[in-house]
Amino acid sequence: MRAKQWLAGCLSAATVLSCLPFAGAVDSTAQARQEDLDYLVQTLTENHPDFYANTTEQEVADKVGEIEAGLGEMSDFDFAVGLSELAALAGDSHTMISVGSVLQDYHMLIMAPDWYEGHWVLAGAEKQYQDYIGQEIVSVGGHTMDELMQAIEPMLSYDNAVRLRRQFGSMVYVTEVLQHYGMITGGEESLPVVVRAADGAETTLDMKVYAAQEYAALSPDAYINASQLRTSVPATEPDREVYYKLLDLGDGTLYMQYNSCREDPEHPMDEFAAGVQAKLDSGAYEKFIIDLRNNGGGSDGVLYPVTYLAQQFVADGHVAYVLAGEGTFSSALINTVQLKDAGATFVGTPTGGSVDHFGAVTAFTLPNTGIRGQYSNKFIDLGSYYAAAQPYGIESFRPDIEVEQTFADYLNGVDTAVQYILDHAPVATELTKTAQVSDARVVVDGVPVAAAAYEIEDNNYFKLRDLAMAFTGTQAAFNVAWDGDAKKVTLTAGTYEPVGGELEPLEGGDKTATRATADVYVEDMPLVGKAYEIDGNHYFKLRDLCFMLGVSVEWDNATQTIAIDTTKPYVQ
Repeated sequence: MRAKQWLAGCLSAATVLSCLPFAGAVDSTAQARQEDLDYLVQTLTENHPDFYANTTEQEVADKVGEIEAGLGEMSDFDFAVGLSELAALAGDSHTMISVGSVLQDYHMLIMAPDWYEGHWVLAGAEKQYQDYIGQEIVSVGGHTMDELMQAIEPMLSYDNAVRLRRQFGSMVYVTEVLQHYGMITGGEESLPVVVRAADGAETTLDMKVYAAQEYAALSPDAYINASQLRTSVPATEPDREVYYKLLDLGDGTLYMQYNSCREDPEHPMDEFAAGVQAKLDSGAYEKFIIDLRNNGGGSDGVLYPVTYLAQQFVADGHVAYVLAGEGTFSSALINTVQLKDAGATFVGTPTGGSVDHFGAVTAFTLPNTGIRGQYSNKFIDLGSYYAAAQPYGIESFRPDIEVEQTFADYLNGVDTAVQYILDHAPVATELTKTAQVSDARVVVDGVPVAAAAYEIEDNNYFKLRDLAMAFTGTQAAFNVAWDGDAKKVTLTAGTYEPVGGELEPLEGGDKTATRATADVYVEDMPLVGKAYEIDGNHYFKLRDLCFMLGVSVEWDNATQTIAIDTTKPYVQ
């Protein structure tokens, strides 16, 4: 990797500087800006699922008035920051304005902050400051990092503290931002950066402020980052050249690195998953690790085949782990919840993405200035679907075992979280649960049906054959076939053929439910979701089946009724 990439990587991570392309020249007249402001307000308030979920109409009106008061005098950058503050009122990590198009001549410190063990660490700087790499950053320009984050916060789009911190770290070295919020006067040729060593000794580094063109002209030897000081690199080092890969870490541990929720056209996921299955079926592995720590999202469905394999691996009595942290966002966060729900142990740190969150973005361009932005068009309520998500709302997903990468381990080439898993004996997931007959009523296309269910951990589980009878005559009718030799259930579209015993009442009293190991496929797709065996019958969560069939399912808590509508699509 070229040395200059350490800072380029920081800049590309800043959502307010954004990776979105820009087009057209900026029309700086007050009228043009007014039109763009009006366009932005209309776009956000009319298209976002609930723009006022985390703000008020008065707060939005106040921000609009504040921007309007300076339309004729403010700089292009100040106007863009004002718009970013307006978008950030949504309290939504996916809804934002980019100011990158008006920061082409920005100024910056060659300072790469990174978060280790509860404080900011100097992870990159000019070569002359090499001896201070790894020390804590105490202040910049006379202000503590907390003070700077509090000042910059209004322009940052976030919905949890982890995301805020990550956004801040990718902005704090841009001096135009610090000047806008009054942290520096502007025009400084250098700024004092105070760092603190492990023994408490503090040093003030007089860091030069570079214009973007000056930085671009520097020799790669002019600066250094922590990666250049490492004694070795672990096998699990993030590989930016691939979407996913598989490694044998020894001692019965299979490791999958998943860096982007996208399918590699050169190595389709189905093909990759077949290789994973061959490894897991070999009997050589007791632990399976899926690493999403550096995955910013994409499409959550890509990982589906591997999630199913992890689910079955756990049901067979083995142990699966999902690694996640502050870099885990959007669809990767959804995959983390899915894996946890399937029985994987979550190791790492709280996620950058929130469990329930606004997502599924739509991009737009302001008509006069050409500034780009995006807004969420959907609220994703994972807590209503996955048991693992139920304790959470719009907040980070927290690990079962919190293991943070230490800076010392980083320099020594040790992946702290992976090493923890390798060093500790696996603890198998509890595969038996208590089941009770559910009081829930079931209505399919407005018609009550007699399908009975067991309640397991606050979720309703049904026999597939009961559901097949309940769906008879609907657009989602399906048949059930059982292959005893292969221990495989296959659902196919069409008329159900009864075998007897369907829709019979369930016995009262507590029952022991044991995680089922049979493979279940809807056509040729595996059914992701826990299944339980009770008294020789297999029971499945209704939402899992409705998701695979693509039909609507809703819960009415007041009447304790599950309403299925086969004429409407499934909505997560």
